[in-house]
Amino acid sequence: MQQELVKKEIFRVMSRKYHFNPDDDRTLRIWDFIEQEKMGEKIGTGVSIFLFSVGFLTLLTAGVGVANVMYVVVKERTREIGIKKAVGARRSYIMAQFVFEALFLAILGGAIGMLISWGVVSLVRLFPSDSGAMQFLGKPILSIQTMLMTTGILGTIGLLAGFFPARRAASVDPVESLRYE
Repeated sequence: MQQELVKKEIFRVMSRKYHFNPDDDRTLRIWDFIEQEKMGEKIGTGVSIFLFSVGFLTLLTAGVGVANVMYVVVKERTREIGIKKAVGARRSYIMAQFVFEALFLAILGGAIGMLISWGVVSLVRLFPSDSGAMQFLGKPILSIQTMLMTTGILGTIGLLAGFFPARRAASVDPVESLRYE
């Protein structure tokens, strides 16, 4: 790397002029932009990993919330499920009904979240970025890749959040469910 050679040459020339050891890095302070850039990249990667983790855990928590709502829905609609099974509804029909309902809830929540994110990003982009903290933070953007990845994760979580309550609903005994109050 050229910057290392230049640095060594500066130390050699200055040490001869000012009589110090050229191997002593503490004698001269040289600002190395490339090292600062590498440090900035590492910090940026760390922040990205942290934000991804927070976002993923938020989506996971939302999935647990959807699953809890779906378990309550299954419990409240036990009689309805029993009637459907008594008149011949197949297990797959009942499961599909609850899985689609959970997916709808997850997608609706995700769409609302993305609209809020878009609003916040649009608001932050209105601040001038040439002074203050925004000078270092820059202008945020919503990337298509991140939105697609979030949608995929949210869809998977919604599918899983609906699958387990749907399985419980599909295994309801019609006779017992008709007695259920």
